[in-house]
Amino acid sequence: MKHCFPISLIMICSSAKAFNLESHALFTDTAFGKSILNGETADSKALYTRLGFDRMTENRPFSQSDIQPCVAVNAGIGGKDHYIDATAPWVDTEATQNSTLLRTRCPFLFEQRSMPPAYTGFFVDPNLGPTPWLRFEGWLMRGVIREDDFKFGKYDNPTLSPDQDPWEDEFRSVHHFYDPTTNSTGLGAPAGAFANATRSTTWALGLIDNPNWATDQAPNLIRGNHFSYMDARRLFWLAMTYKETGTAPSTAASLRQSNFRDNLWATTLKSVGHVVHLLQDGASPQHVRGEGHSFLCNGNWRDDLPEAPMATRNFENFANFRVTFEFDQALVTAGVNNKYTFANFCEDQKWRKMFRTVDSEGREIPPANTLRWTASTYPVPNFSVQRKFFTTRLEDTAINSRRGLMDYTNRGFYTERKFSLGFQSPPVLMNDPSFEQGEFGDLVVTELGTVKVKTLYWQVPDAAAPSYVDPGLRNGKAAIASNEFWQFYEPSNLVLERGNLTLPNLVAMQDLLAPRAIAYTTGLINFFFRGKLTVDPIAQRVFAVMNQGDPHTMNADGYPIRTSNGQIFGFEKIRLRVRNSTDPITESGTNNVVPQGVGNGKLVAVARYHRNPCYKPDLTGERIIDFNNTLTEPNCPQGMRTNYQEISVSAPLTITGNAGLPFGTTIADSVEKIFDFAADPIPVNATDLFIRSFAHFSVIFQWLA
Repeated sequence: MKHCFPISLIMICSSAKAFNLESHALFTDTAFGKSILNGETADSKALYTRLGFDRMTENRPFSQSDIQPCVAVNAGIGGKDHYIDATAPWVDTEATQNSTLLRTRCPFLFEQRSMPPAYTGFFVDPNLGPTPWLRFEGWLMRGVIREDDFKFGKYDNPTLSPDQDPWEDEFRSVHHFYDPTTNSTGLGAPAGAFANATRSTTWALGLIDNPNWATDQAPNLIRGNHFSYMDARRLFWLAMTYKETGTAPSTAASLRQSNFRDNLWATTLKSVGHVVHLLQDGASPQHVRGEGHSFLCNGNWRDDLPEAPMATRNFENFANFRVTFEFDQALVTAGVNNKYTFANFCEDQKWRKMFRTVDSEGREIPPANTLRWTASTYPVPNFSVQRKFFTTRLEDTAINSRRGLMDYTNRGFYTERKFSLGFQSPPVLMNDPSFEQGEFGDLVVTELGTVKVKTLYWQVPDAAAPSYVDPGLRNGKAAIASNEFWQFYEPSNLVLERGNLTLPNLVAMQDLLAPRAIAYTTGLINFFFRGKLTVDPIAQRVFAVMNQGDPHTMNADGYPIRTSNGQIFGFEKIRLRVRNSTDPITESGTNNVVPQGVGNGKLVAVARYHRNPCYKPDLTGERIIDFNNTLTEPNCPQGMRTNYQEISVSAPLTITGNAGLPFGTTIADSVEKIFDFAADPIPVNATDLFIRSFAHFSVIFQWLA
């Protein structure tokens, strides 16, 4: 759902679809903490070193302090806290910035206020710093929130809505449906805004819409989603390697390019956030059974999105009610009076009245808490192809054998309007021996009084983690549906396949689905950042040599310039030994071990460094420590280290299969490569040129799609 905010109150103008924004943000923040991106584990710290994140400020990693605040412009010029919205041709051709294909966009209060309380800015959490919404996890959450954007003019208050999509302003949520049993959206023959709906898997991955899943690597070059998995992968490459071509060395140009790489990093993480939103939608039964559940407050839905009955909006609204109830308590604990509005603004009080319960003294009773979501021990799934996190339809014929998140949800749960009609699983409600029937009980329904219902328990098949036992089950079965009293005593007048989804059913369903949404999100994040190449020294243990005596001078911006050709004076060839040390993947559900070979692609070396602008060809611009251990600083007003990071990128080497870049765990497994930096030399005055103790360069591989 969507939010618009005044300063004093968090308001939502909403189209209730998918898990609502606060739920998505909670899932993503929790998944980040469990993932390789969290910056805390040994593997995560090694990843930060490989990516250069260890040199960034954790509280605001993609921002330069000497840049003016973010302003949206029509070219990706680089700047503070920007992210890039690039059309597919620019990302795919990797050309120098082109203002006709790029837009610079800014973070908005809109998405910040849907994040967990500590990220909203209402109070300062000392563990997260003053701008937590701009941390690594903040950028992931920004993407997961903005994936639900709808048309700019459809927000309740346009002055408080997020910025407009500069390319294709539309309801993104119409592309959020996929039924793995039919390999379609499941929407039937939709009209209006849904008329051009694509399958959510296609929208998420940025691939050509191939109904047979014949390939996982063919990008759709005219894709409407500019924050797809394909975009995230290409942006990842550019964030590591982007350099302007044909630009003379200068502080202004280097700073601009450094800022732009920061913008690309922010966009990479935001794009991953968009993708995991669509994966998390796979834990909502309506999204995998083609049941629309939209609503817009401002009444403009009539020409676009069909308004769904309130009953169809129960599942996700109740989930968000549980989340925001706890968010509100956190704000109260922090001494903040602001409240989250958990549903669409114009209906919020109606929904609160329906879900709210009080004790005998009128005090509000919390709904079933979400602790079992965030503290769940459900194992993180592992797959060798990004598609498999969504569905393993291609590999597993039977629906109960499939291991994707969408497969689990589709076969395991009913929706308000689509019970077992037309679906293989779960089975027909009445008299099926796989159900365990509870006793009749009283259910109090707001404004209806007490009704008699019987809870029905069923074991949901989990092919990805078959040995995992969910908490709170009854004989291994979950309370996924209920029948009213009259469905048992007057069956001739009722559709036998039609049951009811009571709030206890929604709790049971959410308590199975939300932990899996978090775990699958964690798995996909880990998969995206799984690649690992190791750099080893050659036998002589020297990476490069150069002739310090070659004539060169320093320009006004502190770059060493070769006298003979006016180019940067520095190292032009680097000799390294390289191996693919990416861990093999043991796939969930089958235990198949899949090596992560590199295939066909290109390999480059990237040197990351700062510069010493005090350098002089006679070395008088260096610090000197004499035999008495006395330090003498050079006379250098500009300081001995630039405050932003620069890179030099080698010419690419073509790699064909694993022979060109073999697997290995030791230096004996590596192969020697000579990287040519002649077009982009590493300046002789480079400083901080190191990763760990010996690997002075990042070596990056990109698959050719």
